[in-house]
Amino acid sequence: ALQSYRAGDYQQAFTRFRELSQANLIHQRMTASLLMAGKSLYHLGQYSEALSFLDRLIQTFPMSQYVDDAYYARAQCEYRLKQNLQALKNLLWILENSPNKPLVDKSIHFARFLMRKEFSLSQLRKIPSLAKGENSLALITIELARKEYLQGSPSRAVSLLNEFKNKYPNSSWIYQIDQLENDLKKYKKRPVRIGVLLPVTGLYAEEGKGILRGIKFAQMASKNNSSAPILLKFQDSQSNMIKAVKAVKYFASEGGVSAIIGELESQITAGVGALASIFNIPLLAPAATENELTSVGDLVFQLNSDLERKGAAIAEYAINKLGLRTFATLAPADDYGLEITASFTSKIDELGGRIIAQSWYYGETQDFAAQFKAIREAAFHYDSTDVEHILKIAEEQGKDMDELDIPVESIDAIFLPIYTEDIKYVAPQLALYNIRAQILGGEYWDNLEVLKRPQIARYVNGVIFVSDYFPDENNRTFRNFRTEFRIKMGKTPERWEVFGYDAFQVLHKVISEGATTPEEIAKKLNSLENFHGLKGKITLKGSNRVNREVNFLQFINDRIIKLEE
Repeated sequence: ALQSYRAGDYQQAFTRFRELSQANLIHQRMTASLLMAGKSLYHLGQYSEALSFLDRLIQTFPMSQYVDDAYYARAQCEYRLKQNLQALKNLLWILENSPNKPLVDKSIHFARFLMRKEFSLSQLRKIPSLAKGENSLALITIELARKEYLQGSPSRAVSLLNEFKNKYPNSSWIYQIDQLENDLKKYKKRPVRIGVLLPVTGLYAEEGKGILRGIKFAQMASKNNSSAPILLKFQDSQSNMIKAVKAVKYFASEGGVSAIIGELESQITAGVGALASIFNIPLLAPAATENELTSVGDLVFQLNSDLERKGAAIAEYAINKLGLRTFATLAPADDYGLEITASFTSKIDELGGRIIAQSWYYGETQDFAAQFKAIREAAFHYDSTDVEHILKIAEEQGKDMDELDIPVESIDAIFLPIYTEDIKYVAPQLALYNIRAQILGGEYWDNLEVLKRPQIARYVNGVIFVSDYFPDENNRTFRNFRTEFRIKMGKTPERWEVFGYDAFQVLHKVISEGATTPEEIAKKLNSLENFHGLKGKITLKGSNRVNREVNFLQFINDRIIKLEE
């Protein structure tokens, strides 16, 4: 049996060792056979089955000379089964009980590997309770102090080491403890590591590169006026969920990051946000807007407002600031259109307004005749007083009136959360169907180049819309930023660069206030309010970690201006 095992024929070795271990009479080779049967199964990848033989050895023959080896083999199997905590317990048992120095040294090496690679800082902080004696507590203390140090808490690391020294002043581990403590005392301000996860290849490469440029520029600017240096660790998500998930695992296991900025798309952001929360790493989403994104994990922070907030905000503004009371909506029948319109209409109902008509369109529609006819019909059904008056005057004057000559004036505002590419079709048809209402919109109206086109501008002058982004040309801070960015980065900053710049500046603020560990950064982010970013204000406090601030903008006379809230 042993010869088969040494030759690598583990199936044959297991068969022979199992026969020896199942003898009716206990014999001197039974314990060795149980151990070797378990080790043969380990090599065959049958980890759960191997544990049954190893457990039988430990429980039936606790005084056997092979028990220590059985505990080590158990740890190997449990590691393969991803039962890392149980594996660590077995290794710590060896440290406290085994006289076999080579095995103890091997167990220390294995335990260190587990604590460094498989346990987050918050998980490792719970491990000291597993220690059953001086040796296991020493190893845990050293590894915990090391991880505290690496994640930016040197004072906490020194405190842990001193606690052990006070408890075991004559320990054989004191030399190692002193060595580590001396290293920590030489500590110079260690950079806080921030993971950056963005697509710089793939479908959204240009947008990802823009955000990355903004982050890098913010980092360069912070170096001159910061006592809290920040080191960026970048991973390319390639606009791919699998690549993004692997990147977060890297950040958690090897990157030693205290926070992550990323990703770009809402769906990928949700996936990696949930995983980052499991690893206890806060994640800042610089661009995502999807509803309930932060519900995937307690450490996901959304720097743009979501669609629910945008729809409700423009509704509140229409009723409370503009004094409007009757509304119609026209939106794409996709997730974006459905979600923002549902939020808008719900808030209108809540505030006592009236939704007179709702219309939808599908795909790349260019003809909106059916939708606008339905809105006109609903408006006249709601209030035909003006129609009757207009017809009476026309009759008295002997004029023939076309149906579209009669304006719709019973609708105070029409909410058009449409895409930028649809504005050129919707705007002139809205005028054609003579619906004289204040136009309200979502963030896709925020495109001055499109709105200024002569064939569009005359139809949409005065439109009011919400946006996460407003580069205030009258603000000296923004003008200085733009000038410096052009000089250092060789490019004029646009929306994506500003999103990246603000994301870094939010983290820089909380880190400068003393937050360096993931837990400390998350705590600071949860209380963030009235942070003045270049894109607008950011408030995460009391809003389920979603920015509750929006910009109310208006296109008027070929300019986009910010309205008073």
